[in-house]
Amino acid sequence: MKNKDGYVVVEAAVLLPLASILILLLVYLCSYLYQSCFLTQAAYLAAFRGSRFHEQGKPYVENQLDELLAGQALSFGPEQRTVEISVLSVKVSLLRDTPFQVFGDWIPKLSVSWQSAIREPVPYIRGIRRLREWGD
Repeated sequence: MKNKDGYVVVEAAVLLPLASILILLLVYLCSYLYQSCFLTQAAYLAAFRGSRFHEQGKPYVENQLDELLAGQALSFGPEQRTVEISVLSVKVSLLRDTPFQVFGDWIPKLSVSWQSAIREPVPYIRGIRRLREWGD
């Protein structure tokens, strides 16, 4: 019986570090997914708000983006921003490095882009109503 007393300690010495590494990888993966969802939502809202008030220009969209990103719970660091406003649309693109870049290029950077068409709401709604009337 004396020869079998240390097997639990040996198993714990092997399994606990593996379990700890697995938990850390899951935390990193969850933070990666959170950042991706958060940046997608911020790009969408900034593009949508910019399309609604397009006459205020690029500073308005960047200000909206600053306000949205200020509510972030986790951050891998600053992002590269690109805001393009044309006659027809507003496009917001965000690119952010992740801690996974240390492991190589097999895990991509977080890259999000969203484009929203510029529509004047009152004429757009009236046009939709006219189309519905013609369809009836």
